[in-house]
Amino acid sequence: MNMMGIQIFIRLLLLTCLLQTGVRSVKDSMFVYSRIGAVALLPCTKPAPAGCSSITWTFFRGGLVRYSQEVTGGRVNPDSDKSSRTTVTSNCSLALSDLTVEDAGSYVCLENKEAVTDVYLSLLSVSSGSPITELRPGGNLFLTCILFTYYDAGSCKPYSNVFRVNWLDEDGKRLPGDDRRFKLTENTRCNVTLHIKLQAEDNNRKWRCQVDTTKDKKITFLDFRSSFLFQKAQMNQTVKPPVTEECPAELPISRIVLCAVLPLMVSIVGFFTWKSDHKRAKTSAAVIELQDVY
Repeated sequence: MNMMGIQIFIRLLLLTCLLQTGVRSVKDSMFVYSRIGAVALLPCTKPAPAGCSSITWTFFRGGLVRYSQEVTGGRVNPDSDKSSRTTVTSNCSLALSDLTVEDAGSYVCLENKEAVTDVYLSLLSVSSGSPITELRPGGNLFLTCILFTYYDAGSCKPYSNVFRVNWLDEDGKRLPGDDRRFKLTENTRCNVTLHIKLQAEDNNRKWRCQVDTTKDKKITFLDFRSSFLFQKAQMNQTVKPPVTEECPAELPISRIVLCAVLPLMVSIVGFFTWKSDHKRAKTSAAVIELQDVY
């Protein structure tokens, strides 16, 4: 290749780079993280047109390769399975409530069919596989943290180094994975199970699953609290010692009155019984005396 050809090649290469840079500058990329069951706001970075009539939102989910149109002409698509949970805000952003696993994916805000903002939504979930009877000192607590990512939910394939899930204690210290008390099973960087050998001080303790990313400096986390519910139920059923006092001070007023009046009633009945018997005895004596006179 001569000198002229090299110069033309360099100019074409520079032009291509400039064009690609220009395309990237038109469309913004946003990474949003939320939790299962929570609410997520997906921003459209373009200045909002009046009524959002020129705005369209599309959704793409990797793995299942699913594509749908969530908003058309600024209005929620009634045929979308997200329609009851979707709202278009005044600035044309998209608000999703009661998030589910299927909501994780790539969303695109378009104005007049031109892409304006790419929003990548990932969702965090923590679940426990331990029965309630294990929530006690000496029991075993298994906690699984999964990040459902926007392109390969929950798998974080080896070629991706964007995400990593870590388990922390309530003080923010990363838990060891080879300790007697703690063991970590890392299925992938987005799917990590923590095994805890519970102790008495773990009652009502908080365990945190945190997502570290290279795309966003914001810390994303989800907490789980290990409350010993079974032990609390036992404590609430503690038997009190029997009361041996005849009329203890803590008895209700009605029972106190009964305790005071009952002896008095017995005394009165006894008095009248004695008086009646005494009168009957005198009458009998009088009859005997009369009989003796005759």
